Amino acid sequence: MNEEKDILELARQEGNAFRTPEGYFDSLEDRVMARIAAETAQTPARRPVWSVLKPALTLAAMFALIFGMGYGVLSLTHTLGRDANVAATEYASAEEEMITPASLINYYQTEPAEEPEIDEETLINYLASELSFADLAEIYAQAN
Repeated sequence: MNEEKDILELARQEGNAFRTPEGYFDSLEDRVMARIAAETAQTPARRPVWSVLKPALTLAAMFALIFGMGYGVLSLTHTLGRDANVAATEYASAEEEMITPASLINYYQTEPAEEPEIDEETLINYLASELSFADLAEIYAQAN
């Protein structure tokens, strides 16, 4: 508190540091009006056409890009000219062909698939091509 009084007394002794020059507010209105008139004389009355059209052209270009990307995807997947009913019919026929009914009744009604018989020569050729000599020797030793 004592320091504040010292600072205030020092400010009073040196005079007010925050004073305006003599006659400043008398000529302020004239100077502000002159500056406004100078700035309005420098700015053109109309904006250039490009600055007006630039946002609209950017928006149109973005829509064209998005449309082009969608068209490209549809043409690459060959779904562009197809009818929805044709696609549904193709899906239904593929479903009937590829998916067999999976129910317990169908499982027991179907005949078991017959396993093909393998002759001895085919079995020996397969084992010789797939197994190493050490594996064949081990199998032979276990058989005898």
